[in-house]
Amino acid sequence: MTLHPRHARNQSSSHPDSRQDALDKALQMIEAQDAGVDLLVEVLVRRSHALAPALDAVVNAQRSLDALRPALASLPAVVTPELAQGAMATENAWRAMEQEFGLLKAQDASRALGSRAKGRSTLAHDRRESGQLLGVRRGNAVLYPGFQFDKYGDVHKVIPALIQLAHHARRSDEDLAQWICLPSGYLDGDRPVDRLQDADAVLAAAQGHFGVEW
Repeated sequence: MTLHPRHARNQSSSHPDSRQDALDKALQMIEAQDAGVDLLVEVLVRRSHALAPALDAVVNAQRSLDALRPALASLPAVVTPELAQGAMATENAWRAMEQEFGLLKAQDASRALGSRAKGRSTLAHDRRESGQLLGVRRGNAVLYPGFQFDKYGDVHKVIPALIQLAHHARRSDEDLAQWICLPSGYLDGDRPVDRLQDADAVLAAAQGHFGVEW
């Protein structure tokens, strides 16, 4: 019996080897699609991680605006953009100071000074009252910038002199603390906080900044 060529093709396409080849190709296509999906997922995850800081910044900005609106609405006078920008810059500077050096509570500052009395904070208070330790008001509390303590827990020797100089210039401890953490043209752009061991240079810079002659 002679098979028609069409019938021969039909029989060959139904051969087990042909079906296996077709199945293998189908599996390869599925695996390739899976690999493509995995790659797409990986790219999306990486992009989401890259976008996370920006999204957090947007959320934080919105929260800040939500908190500021009631405060601004309660003020009797109009707040200029310059005033609002200055207040924001000052607040950001305090937060940067706290993040980098810490703003210690009185009890923690007393402990840093060597006090072992539990629940007592008089040592830091007494040192502040005598002009030996820098304390700043934040809200209803007096906090002590951590930058004034050296690695041994002692107060940098230049701190009392800086406090005396600032008071002589009728500047607050808050003004002094902010200046210490900002770049100074009198120190070639360095921050006084980074050169507290160089007492003479820092004192000279403070004299120039606050306009005090000793």
